Amino acid sequence: MKYGEYLKNHMLKKWKHFYVDYDLLKKTIKHKNHKQFWNIIQNELSKINIFYKHLKENNECQKELNDYVILNYMSFFKAIKKYDKKLCKNKKIEFFKMIELEEFYKTFLSEERFVNPTKLVIFDKDGTLIYIEKIFVKWFQKTVSNMIDIIDDLDEFYIHMGYNKKTNYFDSNSELAKGTSDDVKNAFKSYFLKKFPEKNEEEIFSMVAPRVPIMEIKEEYIEPCGDLKKIFTSLKQNNIKIAVCTSDDRYQTIKTLKILGVHNMIDCIVCGDDPISSKPSPEPIWKICNELNIKPSETIMVGDTIADVHAGINSKCGKIIGVLTGGYETHDLQNADIILKSVDSITNHIVKKNMYLSYV
Repeated sequence: MKYGEYLKNHMLKKWKHFYVDYDLLKKTIKHKNHKQFWNIIQNELSKINIFYKHLKENNECQKELNDYVILNYMSFFKAIKKYDKKLCKNKKIEFFKMIELEEFYKTFLSEERFVNPTKLVIFDKDGTLIYIEKIFVKWFQKTVSNMIDIIDDLDEFYIHMGYNKKTNYFDSNSELAKGTSDDVKNAFKSYFLKKFPEKNEEEIFSMVAPRVPIMEIKEEYIEPCGDLKKIFTSLKQNNIKIAVCTSDDRYQTIKTLKILGVHNMIDCIVCGDDPISSKPSPEPIWKICNELNIKPSETIMVGDTIADVHAGINSKCGKIIGVLTGGYETHDLQNADIILKSVDSITNHIVKKNMYLSYV
């Protein structure tokens, strides 16, 4: 049955305020606001589950409840299909086809995350595998130095960019902490559009772009957050695959992993400039799982930001591990299943847990 026909036949007017806002989803697709798209889906899923449980406890008709849930999920899939065609029109393996696979379909519709023995660990890069102070903060400070002639209030600029000059870290919700290179450029652009309202976006870009230096990836700037070769070797010895899911661009990512000496140990890499949405969307994690033929329930997501944690939640990973090497506090990562000081202590936890699960 087509969406429009189902909507006409099953729309329950008494619950109209509790349906997915499909028009808002369409608007985010039109403006290519991929992160907002996935944040809306996350919020709507939570709302559906809460409302469904509430109505069930109050003995509402089960058939109407089922109609309510099915209609909302149809709204999601209609929006996602539209979203996918816009974003991945030239790709052979499209996102909508990917989630139509039985395992991903079940994962998307599931209210809960399930834990199975681990077959895959997905690592974020910046703040998880490497410390960011020597490379990213250094780049940001150089950028500020280049822009100092057009920044009239440095403290205000830092607040806008989410940079804490006392701690030398970025706020966990800032685009510089969790965004792609395009997100960071847009953050710069939005600041100067407010400062120079008489200029259009093209003029702002031509003013800002020459002041943004290329991020240098040098060995002296790369400091690992643990003994990565030992960690990855141990995972491999236990038949666990390894992936990297980062918001950074592919060129910088590959160069960094080669400097670290672990590039050849990684089974799959998804980056911020790939033609898919970025964390906290579940899409990059589902893409990795699809390519490696591993279920999300057999996957552990490891990261240092809220975006990493919610990507794991949204994709229904079996476990989500937060690490504190990115400079964020425990309360920033409170939705993770486990919070560790660094990836150095991750291997024993995963291997021991797998041994336990294999005997259950």
